[in-house]
Amino acid sequence: MGRYHADGYSADVEGYLVVDGQRIVLGKTNSRQLYLAEPCELPPGTEGELLIIIDGNASSRLVTLPTGVAQGQIAVEYTVAAPF
Repeated sequence: MGRYHADGYSADVEGYLVVDGQRIVLGKTNSRQLYLAEPCELPPGTEGELLIIIDGNASSRLVTLPTGVAQGQIAVEYTVAAPF
């Protein structure tokens, strides 16, 4: 993950799915999928915060995981419940 600037790309990009105060590290994300960097299990319908921090600037949105996350699953579909 990165954001382009006139002088190059971001130096520090972090992504998390925050559920009940627990930060689950993301490898990458796009407009409809999260790619988990660490294992977890979450039931269908779980709501959480998609938190992206770029060069120290945080943005977040409320998301729902319609099918949840099964053990060993990496790619996870999400829908936006509330935008940034």
